[in-house]
Amino acid sequence: MESATMSFPISKTQFLAGLHCPKRLWLSICKPEYASPTSFADQQRLKQGEAIGLAAREAFPDGVLIEGSLKHALEQTWESTVVGVEVNCLFEPVFIYDDILVRCDILRRLPSGHWEIVEVKSATKLKDEHIADLTLQHYVLEGLGLTIEKTSLMVVNPTARNWRAVEQRFNLHDVTTAVLQWRQQLPQKLHQFRELLKVPTAPIVPIGNHCDRPHPCPFKGHCWQDVPRVSVFDIPRLSSDKLQQLLTANILHPQDIPPEFPLSPAQKNFVQRILEDRADIDQALIQSLFSKLVYPLYFFDVETHSSVIPRFAGLHPYERCVFQFSCHRLDADGHCQHFEYLHSQPSDPRLPLLMALLAHIGDQGSVVVYNLSFERGVLQQLAVAYPTYAPQINQIIDRLWDLQVVFKKAYIHPGFQGSCSLKKVLPVLVPELSHQDLAIQTGSDAPLVWERLLDCDNELERQEMIDQLRQYCRLDTLGMVEIYRVLQQFLGNTSGPNP
Repeated sequence: MESATMSFPISKTQFLAGLHCPKRLWLSICKPEYASPTSFADQQRLKQGEAIGLAAREAFPDGVLIEGSLKHALEQTWESTVVGVEVNCLFEPVFIYDDILVRCDILRRLPSGHWEIVEVKSATKLKDEHIADLTLQHYVLEGLGLTIEKTSLMVVNPTARNWRAVEQRFNLHDVTTAVLQWRQQLPQKLHQFRELLKVPTAPIVPIGNHCDRPHPCPFKGHCWQDVPRVSVFDIPRLSSDKLQQLLTANILHPQDIPPEFPLSPAQKNFVQRILEDRADIDQALIQSLFSKLVYPLYFFDVETHSSVIPRFAGLHPYERCVFQFSCHRLDADGHCQHFEYLHSQPSDPRLPLLMALLAHIGDQGSVVVYNLSFERGVLQQLAVAYPTYAPQINQIIDRLWDLQVVFKKAYIHPGFQGSCSLKKVLPVLVPELSHQDLAIQTGSDAPLVWERLLDCDNELERQEMIDQLRQYCRLDTLGMVEIYRVLQQFLGNTSGPNP
């Protein structure tokens, strides 16, 4: 298929894709085979969205679900909204008008006899794309003769503490005024998309940060295939305007940036380091940072899970729930010992994990983390949830020391690709260790595997996931140990911790 037909067979999802990026719309209809396979994270987001949709329906006990084949669903929807069958609330009704297909989350009849469209989102606040979504639904339903008196957005209540209480789950916002305003630009957008889909080739749209917002585009792999390993995207703190200027000029390699292009001194230094393949290392600063460490060193990392629908009592939507930790204890004599905890049962993991943590981390010695604000936040949440143990937890918090600061301020290497994350630093300083050798490669994948572990009944599969989670978290703390040792060797062991 080289171009879309004149009938403009577009769905609501494709329309929103076009608003995000015209090229994405064209590819989704004309070259869908260019899309990357659906990721595990994408699958979990879809699953989460379905769960939120089901949870929202409980607030409308008189609702009737429209299901079955498209033909049957269209007939059932028509009978329930136009013919006169007395149905006051519909779930998933389907409408086609002007060759546009929409499926409403909830459609309910108001006392006036007119209709309210309710769009359910797993977000906690209103976003621009939500208005566009509702506007398209409004256009289609009114085009078929229904009078839409109200359009509403139903979003998750982020402060809900009791998910079982249906009335606490969501906040309902009347966005009718915003939808009517957006309707003014809808005809032009539809015309643009129709014209776009008539052409035989994809429109030229420069790649950019929008390719990852709010989630990675399924066509990113296709559009980014010529982006080098180290690119202009890696230049630190480069404004979106300047980045777009470079991309519009088809400049991807830092070495191709014109000398007169306005970069900050730090950005110019970054480009120069790439050209010269050299690192910037402030040995005195590293020594100063290391002088604050006290043996034994506890290299510590946690994994957390957050869900729109809280798994355990006392958690609110999207609140982090720690389920795993790894810790390597390094003594002054070089002896290193590993201990860990992974909660593999479908019960609240926080208290047993906390007990294991307090049993293994002593009351002396620095607790080394990578990105202090994250681990500190997790520990602070535990202190609030279990105030009896707050003094011990706070004592650990007071001893936190951030290894990442070294790579933010004192050790900059072109191999880090403009980042100071552990995933970028580790393979440069310790080439024999890499997350790419693991089944789980990112922190965002670990909670998804844990979620699947809790829902799995197959013991062999469960054990495989347990092993994967342990290997991933263990490598994070082992990696910190080995990075520390490399830095110590570089400094000539002149600035080690206090025993």
